[in-house]
Amino acid sequence: DVFMFLSGQKVLITEDLEDVTVLEGESATFKCRISPVDCSGVQWFLDKTPLHTNELNEIQSQPGGYHLLTLKKLSLKDSGVITFEAGDKKTSASLVVKGKSIVT
Repeated sequence: DVFMFLSGQKVLITEDLEDVTVLEGESATFKCRISPVDCSGVQWFLDKTPLHTNELNEIQSQPGGYHLLTLKKLSLKDSGVITFEAGDKKTSASLVVKGKSIVT
């Protein structure tokens, strides 16, 4: 693994992702924490698709080794498995998007 060789550091995921359930049209935020905090080469995935910051996805790094992913305006088809990879470690959680029930 070239990445691990270059950094010479072992990456640890110190706080795993947790499952999120939201209603259609809402936002979901996933958070995890890694050590060392300055680890680069991290990547988020929805199922097997790499995620990048755009008008619907917001990816942030915060002090203390926290990494946040916010998915906006979710639809039912967005339900899946969110995975965060750092070096050779990964953590996954479920994203469940539920349809809005019509209140009469």
